[in-house]
Amino acid sequence: MAVYTSIEDLEKRLDPQVLAGLADDVNPLPDIDDALTRDIIQQAIGDGGSLVDSYLMGRVDLADPLVMAGLERINATLALYFLYRRRYVDDSLNPLSASREAVESFMAEVANGNARLGGDPGQPLMAGWSSTQDSESVFDERKLSGF
Repeated sequence: MAVYTSIEDLEKRLDPQVLAGLADDVNPLPDIDDALTRDIIQQAIGDGGSLVDSYLMGRVDLADPLVMAGLERINATLALYFLYRRRYVDDSLNPLSASREAVESFMAEVANGNARLGGDPGQPLMAGWSSTQDSESVFDERKLSGF
C-alpha cells in the first residue's frame, strides 16, 4: 500500500481538532496526538493510497516529482472522504462524496490516457486543451498595405 500524503498534510487541509474528531469515537475532546486516533487517520490515508494505486499503478510513473504533487492532493482528498465516511453511513450525506467521485473520474481518465497527471509541463494536461507557440508572422506591413 503506497502512501502519498501524511497526517501533517491533512492537518494543513482541515483543523486538527476536526480531523481528530473524525477518527476518535470515544473522547468528547479528541486529541490528534492520541495513538489510536493517529492509527485510524493513517488507515484512511492508506485506503486512499490503495485506491490511487488501483487506478494508476503501472500506468503512471508514481515516483515522478510532478506526479507526486498531484498524488498528495488526491490521496488527501480520499483520506478525508474515508474519515468522513465513518460518520456518514449514507454516502449521499458525506460532504466529500462529490470530491471522491471527481477524483475517481479524473484517475480513470488518467488511467485511460485521456488526461495526464504531471508529465511534460509543455504539453496540455487534458485532451481538448490547447497550447500555442510563437511562429513567424504571416502578415507584415507590405502585405497589409491598403487594408
